[in-house]
Amino acid sequence: MIDNILNELFNLRTGKRRENIDDLKLVYNLLGKPCESVKIIHIAGTNGKGSTATFLENILLEAGYNVGKFTSPHILKYNERILYNRQMIDDEEIVKNYYFLKQVIEEFKRENVDFKDMYLNFFEITTFIALMFFAKKNPDFLVIETGLGGRLDATNILNSDIALITNISFDHTAILGNSLKEISYEKAGIIKNRELCIYADSLPELEKEINKKTENSINVIKKYCDMEVELDKINYKTIIKFQDKKFTLPLFGKFQANNFLLAYETSKFYNIDDETIQKGINKVFWPARFEFFSTEPPVILDAAHNDDSIRKLAENLSEVYKKNEVVIITSLLSTKDFEQVFTKLEKITDKIFITSLKDTVYGLTSAEIREKMISLNIPVDSIIFEDDIMTAYENALNIVKDENSGYKAIVICGSFFEIAKFNKIIAGK
Repeated sequence: MIDNILNELFNLRTGKRRENIDDLKLVYNLLGKPCESVKIIHIAGTNGKGSTATFLENILLEAGYNVGKFTSPHILKYNERILYNRQMIDDEEIVKNYYFLKQVIEEFKRENVDFKDMYLNFFEITTFIALMFFAKKNPDFLVIETGLGGRLDATNILNSDIALITNISFDHTAILGNSLKEISYEKAGIIKNRELCIYADSLPELEKEINKKTENSINVIKKYCDMEVELDKINYKTIIKFQDKKFTLPLFGKFQANNFLLAYETSKFYNIDDETIQKGINKVFWPARFEFFSTEPPVILDAAHNDDSIRKLAENLSEVYKKNEVVIITSLLSTKDFEQVFTKLEKITDKIFITSLKDTVYGLTSAEIREKMISLNIPVDSIIFEDDIMTAYENALNIVKDENSGYKAIVICGSFFEIAKFNKIIAGK
């Protein structure tokens, strides 16, 4: 039964852009406003939402609280999106909540013909499934990540106690806008009741939008301007020092420091001490963020999929490898900025395999990606186009295992779907 429901849901992944979330608020009311009294920490931003949410989740758990976490997308299993005290929602709860939601909406539409065309998409339904599940658990905190944007996101039916914004860069421009001002407006839309906003980006456009929404905000980059960041290149950890404090993060990357500061500042708002914060951080695991699938040879999984995250991946790799020491296996959805992404990838290495994501929404075959690259005048002569990720991986392994090749590691990146495909086919998860 769960497979049938998930198939139904995945077929609802595309839908028209909402002009408002009135219908979603209506459904929320029909369900009895689940989780209305729970402390909610709402996270928006282009990148870093999941890492920030996971830092916070583990700190709050270490402090003795019960915590629900809602993130997206999933990598291996739909249930990953909805966690209570680190445990995934089970299939039975998904089935039960899905059918209950469906029944409530259908009954309402029958009795109110003006709403006969009311429609919920994949993410909106998933949000309600999560809220109904969390309501039964009655957690102390909900850590909620937006799916896309903020202002018109399904999660914005909730009134947050604290709004967090990680950073702003270009992604989903067809929906969120083509300027940083427009994107900032959408992300800052999660601030609704002049609540505290903690953010980690000094972009003037973002600060202007935040200041319109609340007088109560903290820019952690400015507050902790004395911060120093070091990378432990042996254990692949990140060491942060500020104000005579020192924290070690189990995630590798200087950019993770800002994500941590958001979680740190939020934790201090709830009077959590430094020792508890570090103990919580020690338990963090966040897949597909410079994750080592293997070390002999090094195979790194990273879900970097837009201009900003590819830049950060390149920075991470440059700390460990020289140019042309890694082989990249990637694929891009049709909605991504090909020029920006491939410009950065080609600065990392001259050995790139492009595979197919045709079985995914907005996915393309390697040949279709090649055609799009040619139309954008992106050089393709040195790129290997291979639909099958298994074949690409086996070829990459042979290259890296050849001691005379000069290549030392394999990096799989470009999309959460690419990582999921790798895990399913190669890792057998």
